[in-house]
Amino acid sequence: MNRKKLLITLGILITLCMFTTFLWAGGGQEPSAVETAPEKQKVMAMVTNQSGLGDQAFNDATWAGFKLAEEKLGITPKVLEAREQSQYVPNLSALAEQKCDLVVGVGFMIKDAVQEVAELYPDVNFGLVDGTVDAPNVACLLFNENEGAFLMGIIAAKMTKTGTVGFVGGMSTPITNKFEAGYRAGVMTVNPDIDVLVSYAGTFADPAKGEEMANPQYDQGADVIFQVAGGTGMGVINAAKKKNKWVIGVDRDQNYLAPDNVISSMIKRLDIAVFNAIEMVLDGNFKGGKYRYGIAEGGIDYAPTTSKNVPADIITFVDMVKDKIKNGEIKPPGTYEELDAFIPPSL
Repeated sequence: MNRKKLLITLGILITLCMFTTFLWAGGGQEPSAVETAPEKQKVMAMVTNQSGLGDQAFNDATWAGFKLAEEKLGITPKVLEAREQSQYVPNLSALAEQKCDLVVGVGFMIKDAVQEVAELYPDVNFGLVDGTVDAPNVACLLFNENEGAFLMGIIAAKMTKTGTVGFVGGMSTPITNKFEAGYRAGVMTVNPDIDVLVSYAGTFADPAKGEEMANPQYDQGADVIFQVAGGTGMGVINAAKKKNKWVIGVDRDQNYLAPDNVISSMIKRLDIAVFNAIEMVLDGNFKGGKYRYGIAEGGIDYAPTTSKNVPADIITFVDMVKDKIKNGEIKPPGTYEELDAFIPPSL
């Protein structure tokens, strides 16, 4: 090859090298096109308790927080339903393996599973509703259910015509016992002579069992029953409809299920608690520990539809009691021992 051809060939090679370098550097594009790669969407997940989605109560109220975060914060929500306790650990582990940005276990019964899986995946953020796990990667979302149950006891005692009211729980756990203690204390505060019938179904996922628990209470004279039973509670509401009696719902406003029979519901803002936990993850300041919600924090209340079936003077009385709980003048009991020691305030 003569000198001239050699120089031309070298020139072509140098030009090609420069062009290739230009392409690798992103030449010919706006700088922003290289710098603004789409950010991966955050995935927030939930493992239900045995009632699953569609329970019209606990799980649905929690899931509402995920859906709100999807709408407001742009997260991708995910759910795995556990129909039996043996599915808790596998479901939590599967979501952790998928590197979800937050994995929330729902209900007191899932506490041990969350503790076990959180230890195995220390780099994954976990949430636990209604239970306490002492781990730096677990946010425990807790509620003062006894405060709201106390208000339901006030309403039941004010509304009863027979002097007998009822309580139907799902499984007997420290959480449902807290509801019961607060409710009975509220009834006692209005009138200590009112009888309170109490039954536990042994499950949160059997509407037929709920109806089976409610019917004897109505037959024994109860004209108001407070149900704290998840999916089982749907059976209590069905019994109220069939017998034309009153029932009080739980976790969310359940009046739409039986407008003439559900006179009130105790609102437990699971959606707010979950939404706040999701925000912590998105803001990069997630921290394990206890996060408690009561009347003072806006996490516990009575349903707005209460005024449809409860007279205005009773609503005014309930609001007065609610204010006293909020400012600490009334401390509703949350255990059987506290209930035994409870002295009803003069109102």
